Amino acid sequence: MNLDYMDMLQYVKNILIQNNGIRSQKPQLYFRSRYEHIERVLGWTKRIAKEVKKCNLELLYTAAIFHDCGYTNRSEEPHALLGAEIFKRYALRHNFPEPFIQAVSDMISRHSDKGLLMEEGTPIEMVILLEADLIDEEGALGIVFDLLAAGHKTPTSYAPVFEEIMLHSAHILNQCYMVTPAAKRIWEEKKQFINQFIQCLKYDLFIE
Repeated sequence: MNLDYMDMLQYVKNILIQNNGIRSQKPQLYFRSRYEHIERVLGWTKRIAKEVKKCNLELLYTAAIFHDCGYTNRSEEPHALLGAEIFKRYALRHNFPEPFIQAVSDMISRHSDKGLLMEEGTPIEMVILLEADLIDEEGALGIVFDLLAAGHKTPTSYAPVFEEIMLHSAHILNQCYMVTPAAKRIWEEKKQFINQFIQCLKYDLFIE
């Protein structure tokens, strides 16, 4: 099947803009673009999939591109379900095979259920999509996320910024949801970075 991923990305970007879903409605997350998140998740799927022997890349990449396209300020319906419907409309216009449409739609509609990583029998494409979605905005980027979010609150000292980092970025230090060897390695590298950053910051702030 000849898929145009650039066309898909542009379509998803336009949909998010039209539905006022490209930016978070939370003022403290003014800096966060859901479209950029989609681009990065696609990038993570590519990195992880390189080390997986059997994986339907067309299925994986298409689901990654459309997984968060359902965000909008016009509906209370879960974004995953709206995203699946948006993909179906695109797929039908491009005459994608029905089995492919169903498989991608299923991945999009279920991608918020991270518990699927713990279930036996979850397709490898779904596993990688979930891993990529979790990996994004963790590690170095997660700390930048926390700093930007804390800055919106106009902190008057370093202490509340440190607390923000401990509350959000540090949560991965005692967790590992990853399944594939590549994702496990990436997650561990992010944990090590966060731990070193926190130890250095505590040292600089004279926190024992």
